[in-house]
Amino acid sequence: MIDRNNNGNNMLPFINTDIDSNSDVKLTEDQYEVYVNGNFVGRKTLKTQGEDLSDIDDFLRNQGFSDFTTSVDGDHYSIHVDHQDDDLSNALSVYFNNR
Repeated sequence: MIDRNNNGNNMLPFINTDIDSNSDVKLTEDQYEVYVNGNFVGRKTLKTQGEDLSDIDDFLRNQGFSDFTTSVDGDHYSIHVDHQDDDLSNALSVYFNNR
């Protein structure tokens, strides 16, 4: 029988910690649908902590594209160019298929 009045309490201490509140560790993968001028071109999954949606922008700039704007709305990443740019869409399709 456990003596609950004993100062040498036989119960293990309970430590309450909120591991996720101060942690920068990525617990799940984020996935975004990517659109160019409203047309779906692929999905970008952020698998590691270091990945970011701006990786898409960096890829496009490295491919020579510079005349575009981007925005995020929920899980949709929209890329807008002033004209329909099939080369940009094709480059992104290759990018998503190689990932």
